[in-house]
Amino acid sequence: MPKTGQKRQNTFLRRKQIIDALRKLIIKHGSEHVTVRRLAHEVGITEGAIYRHFKSKKEVLLFLVDYIEESLIGDIEKSQAGQNQLEFLENILHNHLSSIEQRKGISFLVIAEIISLGDKKLNQKIYETLTKYISHLTRIISDGKKSGTIREDINAEMAATVFFGMIQGLITRWALSNFEFTLEEKTDFIWNIFREALKGRSL
Repeated sequence: MPKTGQKRQNTFLRRKQIIDALRKLIIKHGSEHVTVRRLAHEVGITEGAIYRHFKSKKEVLLFLVDYIEESLIGDIEKSQAGQNQLEFLENILHNHLSSIEQRKGISFLVIAEIISLGDKKLNQKIYETLTKYISHLTRIISDGKKSGTIREDINAEMAATVFFGMIQGLITRWALSNFEFTLEEKTDFIWNIFREALKGRSL
């Protein structure tokens, strides 16, 4: 591989290490207590090495939001569509909770932590990420209304927002319990509530 290509790959891998370390530290200590020094120690490099890849802690957080967006949208895109839109949403929910359990709720908990910082640029970035995520879900629910699997009187965007909030609430409670229960045991309960609220005439 040419030297420029190797350098680009090394830069990508190092940035990923830094972002992964930031996620872990946010969950452990809270975003306001994460410093560049602590981040460098977690990765096992110098503070100067951090600044070779990112201008500031804020820039690392912005890249982390990009990672969160990829995770959220990725969980939707890799979910099997199912026979109808409700099955598609159920698959998305299972995909979310499975990956969340593996990552200790990283995406959803980090969103709340970043918002708590009160930084306008970061909050705008989070807002744009969630807007894209909600838009994906809204299209699925709208298709379900057209096919009759989802009630015609349902507001698709608000239903998508409830879907996100349902997961966010469960993850927050799970984290506060110090992960003492499994998400899998709660999945069917919250899905059945959501499904019954949306279920259309063709089911």
